[in-house]
Amino acid sequence: MRISTNMIYDKGVGSIQQQWGSLLHTQQQLSTGRRVLTPADDPIASARALEIGQSRGVNSQFMTNTGYAEDKLKLLDSQLDSVGGILQYMRQKTVEAGNAGFKEEDLRYLATDLRAQFDALLALGNTQDGMGDYIFSGYRSNQQPFSGDLAGVDYHGDEGTQTVQVSASRFMPVSLPGSDVFARTRTLADSVHVGNGSQNTGTAAISGSVSVDPATGVAHTEGQGRRFEIAYNGGAYDVYEYRPGVAQKITVATGLADLSSLGDPASPDFIGLDFDVSDGPPADGDRFEVFSASTNMFDNLGIVIDAMERPGPAGMAAGAVAFGLENIDHANENILKVRAQIGSQLIEADSLQSLGTDLNLQYTEVITGLTGLTSEDWVEALSRLTQQRTYLEAAQQSFMRVSGLSLFNFLN
Repeated sequence: MRISTNMIYDKGVGSIQQQWGSLLHTQQQLSTGRRVLTPADDPIASARALEIGQSRGVNSQFMTNTGYAEDKLKLLDSQLDSVGGILQYMRQKTVEAGNAGFKEEDLRYLATDLRAQFDALLALGNTQDGMGDYIFSGYRSNQQPFSGDLAGVDYHGDEGTQTVQVSASRFMPVSLPGSDVFARTRTLADSVHVGNGSQNTGTAAISGSVSVDPATGVAHTEGQGRRFEIAYNGGAYDVYEYRPGVAQKITVATGLADLSSLGDPASPDFIGLDFDVSDGPPADGDRFEVFSASTNMFDNLGIVIDAMERPGPAGMAAGAVAFGLENIDHANENILKVRAQIGSQLIEADSLQSLGTDLNLQYTEVITGLTGLTSEDWVEALSRLTQQRTYLEAAQQSFMRVSGLSLFNFLN
């Protein structure tokens, strides 16, 4: 067999490169602490590690989602805490309004203060998060949920609740429709308050309740969130309505012989409330005040503030204060109920974060067990590195000796 010089060099260089490759592979195993550097090192362990790595990635994404949900829930809770604080302040001022020594001017001062608190509540209802989304608009997060003033507040969001997937089977709510927080704060049972005028001379007392449709058993909505004054003159009742933001009385019905017609849907004067007169006949000039609550927090607060600005015949203590305190308490109770739900979700989010951290540790341990170097592997790899270094040095030395063999060395 004829051996050329080029063949000697090619074979020698190839052998050295092969030894270098083996040495580099072992060195990378030691420097990374991994036994499997490529799928070729252990196809089964590599495939299993890839599968577990994907599971770890999904779990990490769920942890990220949970953190996002936690931030949204904390913002909700913070805003609801502020709402509760304002309601407590308004309750305190409403109690003060019942002071018999207060003049109408004093009540107007209180009303001015409560108007500012009303605007603050409306602003909280229109809170935006860091991304500019409204947190009380349901799915319509780019739509301002509330607009209006003391005369009436409209809701422009929807009934949807945004969710974030925080586990394979759990979608956590991270928003609240404003209707649940501000517009459904009470039921209509026992929601009508009445007061007798302080100057009445008759013995009559008026009671009222929300009209109920006998066919369906559902309460009529016409009488919700309204304030009336009833005056008895010449054997007939005149009924007037006070609307927040309107400076004068608005006549609803005049000259009624019987108040019960107001609760008859067939009557042109139907207002959705049933009235009953008891304890004797009223005297001419007697006046009565009626407050009918709404399920909407803003409607009820508007009625109370308007009553402070324009006290009715019964005065603040007899009707408006009791009405205000009851409805503020209902609103505050609703806020506490919603905050309890959010608090429960925050606890769940914290538990999910802890569980996700533990899962990530377990996934990492499994992957390390499949692809990493064990204590026995470290000893074997170190020994192999020393051996491969010896082989490389031998290959280098032998190449130098072989490459030095030439006939030119023997020519004089």
